[in-house]
Amino acid sequence: MTWFRRQRIALLALAVAIVAVVGAYVWLDVLPSIRPAARVIEAGSSADVAGQTLSLSGAEWDEFEAPEGTRSLSVRFTSSGGPEAGSCTMSVTETTTARTWLSSRDGVDVPYDEDERSCTIDGSSYRILAVFLLPDDADGPFRLDVEGGDDVTARFLVEP
Repeated sequence: MTWFRRQRIALLALAVAIVAVVGAYVWLDVLPSIRPAARVIEAGSSADVAGQTLSLSGAEWDEFEAPEGTRSLSVRFTSSGGPEAGSCTMSVTETTTARTWLSSRDGVDVPYDEDERSCTIDGSSYRILAVFLLPDDADGPFRLDVEGGDDVTARFLVEP
């Protein structure tokens, strides 16, 4: 029996592993770099994103109970809604350290009011409350990015 016949299972496993590594590299590193970057709009108090106009109403520290070592940052928006309204996601970044956090409203267990939604597809106007859990040492100011499905990101400056 030749060496190749004795090692055929190991060689086949090696070939599968090489294909998997190349596939993961292409999926995680190559494809994201060739996707067009989202256009960033520096917004003052309002911006058009995801087919709707979002207006920043205000930001507040410690409105909701947070775990020890953290504090909550609440950011309120109003949305015009509309027939073309789409969903969006929000993140907040500390300008001095570039640390970024995603909305954690569900983790803090904040209930929704009747006319309040979480930046979703809808035809009528509504309010948005985004709650972020930040470490105690995060003081701000913050950049709040609202990413829409239309490759547009609205960037708001938030100073609670």
